[in-house]
Amino acid sequence: MIADLGFAAFAERNRPRYTLYAQARLSAEEHSSAAVENTLASAREDWQWLMSGPCPAAEVWEQLRLQVERQGERVAALNPVLAELYRRLPHVSADSVVLCRLLALPVAEAAELMGVEPSAVEAALTAARRALPQLSDTEAPLRHL
Repeated sequence: MIADLGFAAFAERNRPRYTLYAQARLSAEEHSSAAVENTLASAREDWQWLMSGPCPAAEVWEQLRLQVERQGERVAALNPVLAELYRRLPHVSADSVVLCRLLALPVAEAAELMGVEPSAVEAALTAARRALPQLSDTEAPLRHL
């Protein structure tokens, strides 16, 4: 019963932000909804196991990222700029750019969502700016790479 309440609180807090992330990466709303719902269904099934690990948020985030990638394979028209971002950067850097630059989440909130320390998100953003200097242009975030 307590585990159910814990999962319910986790899902309620994160579903809206997971949905924003999935919508940013996928062009079709039904695919972003499917990615989020599949992720949360998997997390619900594995909740006890997740809670015994060091960072449930990181495990669920990884599952969401994989679900988004699976759904993306089914979607014909992915955002080409984001597709290039994920081709050229490690996942943590690309996710940090999407969360902080595209969705305008604060670093601390992006870190909480991904289950990492804020310093890891800051380092990922710095690495992304070094790899893709055009990301430093705050007037035209993610319009072209």
